[in-house]
Amino acid sequence: PGSKAIDLKWVYKIKTTAAGDIDRYKARLVVKGFMQREGVDYGEVFAPVSKYPTLRALLALVASQDLVMHQLDIKTAFLNGDIDEEIYVTQPPGYANGGLVCRLHRSLYGLRQAPRAWHMKLAEVLRTIGFTPSAADPSLFISNDKTTFALVYVDDILIAGPDLATVNNTKKRLMTSFEARDLGEAHYFLGMTITRDRSAGTVKLAQDKMIADIIDKYGMTEGKTKSTPLNASVPLTAEGGTMLDTSKEHYSGLVGSLLYLSTCTRPDIAHAVGVLAKYMSAPTTTHWQAAKGVVRYLAGTNDYGIIYGTKTGIDGYCDADYAGDLDTRRSTTGYVFTMNGGAISWSSKRQPTVAASTTEAEYMAAAGAVKEALWVRTLLVDLQLGVQPITIFADNQSAIKLLKNPITSQRSKHIDIVYHFARERVARGEVIFKYIRTNDMIADALTKTVPAHKTDFCRRGMGMG
Repeated sequence: PGSKAIDLKWVYKIKTTAAGDIDRYKARLVVKGFMQREGVDYGEVFAPVSKYPTLRALLALVASQDLVMHQLDIKTAFLNGDIDEEIYVTQPPGYANGGLVCRLHRSLYGLRQAPRAWHMKLAEVLRTIGFTPSAADPSLFISNDKTTFALVYVDDILIAGPDLATVNNTKKRLMTSFEARDLGEAHYFLGMTITRDRSAGTVKLAQDKMIADIIDKYGMTEGKTKSTPLNASVPLTAEGGTMLDTSKEHYSGLVGSLLYLSTCTRPDIAHAVGVLAKYMSAPTTTHWQAAKGVVRYLAGTNDYGIIYGTKTGIDGYCDADYAGDLDTRRSTTGYVFTMNGGAISWSSKRQPTVAASTTEAEYMAAAGAVKEALWVRTLLVDLQLGVQPITIFADNQSAIKLLKNPITSQRSKHIDIVYHFARERVARGEVIFKYIRTNDMIADALTKTVPAHKTDFCRRGMGMG
């Protein structure tokens, strides 16, 4: 009494392989979760998924230590979750029998609480077989003997261990609790191809299939390629060009696709995509041409990816482009952290306030880099790489002096105290700042549009090839 049955629907999807071939056809029964009432049909809904920097750091570890890495795909993962609420649903379309309804005892896809219920169930099973979650990323699980790692992204699990027997044993124990597809050695994860060269000791992460799909979707197969993502001679502003007819040209769709690329495997387009995303609500023809220019750049570099294992060690680079945003005159923060030769974490982001000087802009950029460095340190401890100060290279002497010394001057006394925590972390020895020439700054391409030779230099510095 008083309950309302929630409707169901069928969702169909064609699953493809990394090469684009049809793998299988899926039909999934989904709850119309938008009909649920908060506090009645659901409570807490948060469920973590692994961060992309964690995935890239794990791949760097796999390359450097020659670990075995396999992949599991849990079948109908959300159906394994237990729910506490009393929820009723209508009968599945095509399978109705009289005027009955169904009470759910397990979660279904579409339920607001389904992701949380599944994650809690999986975490419980992993704990019973000897895994604990990482302090840096709750979706990275580490075995009690600190030799095996399980990275979870909803229903996809990467398992890395010292040898095949250990990895197979972990898979076997998981598959006693869940029905799963054993995909063997990891080659395709979240739309990213993982290419391993055991003889060279490298692992490459790329998205060439997605790039090819974007080129084909927007009819640019025969277009000329470019050597840089954006044209430095054509600065983008809110008023540039006539308004774009978004009913014909899908600007937001293209920028959204580029954003996923820049987040996963293409730090070289991160700045360009950040600039284009600012105009999502009111794009002009100039912005549309610039977005297609990024696609032409990708067409010429579609086989590029991040390669881990070419070097050893962890380094950071941070930079700022003072007042580079022509619409707001805010500066842009850019940083990148590399591990074993490839980028694991990067950012290109407009600063929240206007900086009054280059020193202030660089100081604010350093604060952002320090925050990420502290998280990377925590992750390295969980990956059994020990605690060590992370070296961050910057190309502004004034900002470095401000970070190392409690200086108060006309140029720095107004800087918000929130950014001074970076100085405290430097004093503790958790991060080390060193000067580097602007010509050698790898993060330069994350703050502004740079010429072709600098684009190539930054790309190689981030381990792309």
